[in-house]
Order: sequence, then C-alpha cells, then structure tokens
Amino acid sequence: MPSPVGHALGGLIIGLAGARQNRPSGSRDAAQSAPAAAKADGGSRTLVICAVAAVLPDLDFLWGRHNMETHSLGAAVLAGVVVLAWTRGRDRRLALLVALAWASHVLFDWLGSDDTPPLGVMALWPVSSRFYFAHAYVFEAISRRTWLPNFWSHNLYAVATEAVMLAPLAVAARALQRWRR
Repeated sequence: MPSPVGHALGGLIIGLAGARQNRPSGSRDAAQSAPAAAKADGGSRTLVICAVAAVLPDLDFLWGRHNMETHSLGAAVLAGVVVLAWTRGRDRRLALLVALAWASHVLFDWLGSDDTPPLGVMALWPVSSRFYFAHAYVFEAISRRTWLPNFWSHNLYAVATEAVMLAPLAVAARALQRWRR
C-alpha cells in the first residue's frame, strides 16, 4: 500500500489533468469570464482538494477498518456527491475530480503490496464486501511496525520509489495543462 505521499501525488495528477483551464489574460473572453473562472477554479485550490481527497480514504485507520468501505468506488462516488452538494451543484468538474482522486487511492492500494489480512481493498462496496488484490506489487507496503530495525530505511525507500514513479506523471500532466492553454 502506498504512503500518503504517493496517494497525494495521485490526487495531484488527477487535479492537474482535469483542472479547468483559465483563458489567456489578453483575450476578450477572459475579461468577461475572469470572475467566474477565478471563483470556479481558484488556481491551486483544485489541486489541493484533489490531493487531500486522494489521501482521505486512510482516515479509516481511526476506526480500525482499513481497506474496507472507504477504500471503494462506492466511497469515491459518495465523495463526489458530497462535493456536488457542498458546491450546490455549481462545480460538477470539481466533484468529478474529487471522485477520481478518491478512486486513485483505491487503484493504488489495489496495485500495492499488502501484508496485513485481509489482503486487498473492498473496491466494490456497497455492491460487494469482497476484497480485491491485484498481486501486482507496483507499490511497496508502508510499514507501521516502528520497532523493526529497517522501519525507516524501508519506508524511505518506498516513498522515494513512489516519487520516482509518480512525479514524472505529475510533470507530464502539468505540461499537458500548459499545452492546452
């Protein structure tokens, strides 16, 4: 299972790939729609919200049900609905991006290493309570066993690996965002 750093990078990638594009400042449309664009996107607001949404499923550690209901596509849809209600239906794009960022957490955990039973994530909750595990081992498991001698070295290696894999995707999403402008 990836670290919060890996999950936040996943949300950042979603936010960069789907963020609303501001028009160039010299265009006629920009002058008319500047307040609406600023209100709708707020610059880095979407990126921060998506990064946070991608990390939020791990709040289930607080009530001892890790990889269960919050690690599902049902919870991702629910997160999008919450954002839609929060924005009173005015920002469907943000609601979709939050749902996708949340779903990226489910995908990353499904692709990651897991050493704590039950293995996998409850990806299809509430339709199914079955756990799904890809056996792909794309991401290293983050150890929470602080007493182990390799705790720090293993976790630092895992976070560095996530950064090496995901940072280029974030840079590519940013380049795509600039190219679309």
